[in-house]
Amino acid sequence: MNAARIGVLVLALVAAGAAAFLARGLVSSDDSKQAAPKVVEAPTAEVLVAAKNIAIGDRLTGSAIKWQKWPKNALNPVFITRKSSPDALAANADSVARVSIVKGEPVTADKLVRTGDKGLMAALIDPGMRAVAIRISPETSAGGFILPNDRVDVVLTGRSSGGNRDAATAETIMRNVRILAIDQRFNEKEGAQVAIGKTATLELTPAQAELIALAQEEGKLTLTLRGIGEKEIAGGDTRDEAEGSVVRVVRFGHTQPVRVK
Repeated sequence: MNAARIGVLVLALVAAGAAAFLARGLVSSDDSKQAAPKVVEAPTAEVLVAAKNIAIGDRLTGSAIKWQKWPKNALNPVFITRKSSPDALAANADSVARVSIVKGEPVTADKLVRTGDKGLMAALIDPGMRAVAIRISPETSAGGFILPNDRVDVVLTGRSSGGNRDAATAETIMRNVRILAIDQRFNEKEGAQVAIGKTATLELTPAQAELIALAQEEGKLTLTLRGIGEKEIAGGDTRDEAEGSVVRVVRFGHTQPVRVK
């Protein structure tokens, strides 16, 4: 084999290798383009949501609500959008939550009540319950360290006459009762430590409301503050639920137990 043929063979091999390298590069380039498809962002709208967990009766401050992007195909007509209500942040800044709202949950009109509305207290009461105000003082309300949404027991104190002895009596007539308001305060203001007032509004069942009205005429009511971790059913334990609540009424010098169901 002469030198000319060897040279031609070498050139052919080099050309074949170059063609294979270029073909491999083109295939890799096509694969990379297919592996990274273009992402198309779905249309969104700005919706009013809770910026933190909001409890029943909490006042909405400027930091409690915010605008958040929401997919347009998941919008609900009851949502408050920035397009339909651009001033919603300012308009709802002084509203009160009538239900619990978790962080990130859309805030709707039926979850809020304005502080100037006449139905504010009615909106905070659970279905089937009643709001009843009783007289209190620092001495009868745990030194004033009772705030709205706290839970308390109600103790009736008085005096009973038996024979020649006039004895003081005390009895817990209700347990785990929710405080709706102290005077006209229905939520804990930021930085507030105590809520000293002359009246406390309790959330009661209709039967408990009758008992409270009677008890206020027969003696003095004292509120005892419960721990935040206690889970006992409002109004008493199972025995109280089945048998009703008992209050001792003094009539004409004689003590008579009265059970209210």
